[in-house]
Amino acid sequence: MDRELTLFLALTKVAVGNAESLPFLPTEQDWKFLFSMANKHTIAGPLFATLDKLPAEQRPPRKIFVDWLATTEKIKHDSREATQNAIWVSKKFMQVGFRNIILKGQGNALLYPDPLLRHPGDVDIWLEGSRDKIIGYVRKFFPNIRIQWVEMDFPIKKGCSIEVHTIPSFMSNPFDNRKLKQYFMKHADELFSNPPVITEEGALRVPTTQVNMLFQLSHIYRHLFNEGIGLRQIMDYYYLLQCTEAPTFIEDTAQMVRSLHMERFCQALMYVLQEVFGLQEDRMICQPDAQEGQFLLSEILQAGNFGHADERNHLKFSKWGNFWQKTFRNWRFVSHYHREVLWNPWYRLTQFAWRIYKGYN
Repeated sequence: MDRELTLFLALTKVAVGNAESLPFLPTEQDWKFLFSMANKHTIAGPLFATLDKLPAEQRPPRKIFVDWLATTEKIKHDSREATQNAIWVSKKFMQVGFRNIILKGQGNALLYPDPLLRHPGDVDIWLEGSRDKIIGYVRKFFPNIRIQWVEMDFPIKKGCSIEVHTIPSFMSNPFDNRKLKQYFMKHADELFSNPPVITEEGALRVPTTQVNMLFQLSHIYRHLFNEGIGLRQIMDYYYLLQCTEAPTFIEDTAQMVRSLHMERFCQALMYVLQEVFGLQEDRMICQPDAQEGQFLLSEILQAGNFGHADERNHLKFSKWGNFWQKTFRNWRFVSHYHREVLWNPWYRLTQFAWRIYKGYN
């Protein structure tokens, strides 16, 4: 591991309280790299809070500190606005009869020591009801919006990116996907009845910790085969595991991981959480696998937030060209996660056929 990456992974451990200082004195060039990586993975806010914890001689030059401060203030502003938007859209759906919960995003921010420092993204909301009912409601407002099995955009508020979910997540393998859907449906009433968390901006409806552990694990897994994943999603999961109230939650999640054939990925993720954030063994869902974990960490560091920094994702083709490009991109995962890789083209083709049959294309 090179010097700059060693520093970066040390800084992430300091950020979560699992280290007190960096292993050696960073140069100005090192700090430019650290700031760049923090932005690439959208964790600049939590890492900024780390800077005043460092020994005085290890802190960044004033110019970088000021730039980092400005970035962090923008994150705080956007985070407040995202929470307000999440509460607003949740209330609106409740008023028209859809019980709902906010997935990921501002719900994850509540797990952080300072929720405002988490870089916000879209507002993802799961609505109670059948897929046809939810799609029908969305299409009343936006008849030409792109519809997918699991989610669709709902641009009802200017400047706010909203994704409506018919189910929290999915898997490409149809047999594993059925089990995952059954799990969500089994816990649906419990989730939609979960008391909201009170924030400064208002009441925010979020999943229970137990279901969140499996949902977010499957969400990270899914995005590995699409755009890619960055360290913000990994930091979210770190803080979720820190907030786990009961050992039975970890045991139940481990059982579902085995049922969904995600053991190898989960072992890799535990290694990444240990290497990047210093996750304690008693918080792990399973034993880490160093070989698998090193492969996953390499993918994460290259991809950045949802793969935006991965040049392998920036190629532009026709619709079918994009289909084959993604298929070949995922082939590098086949020896690690063959059940998802081999079924992924089938999943995308059947969704395409379903959209045509329903008249959604």
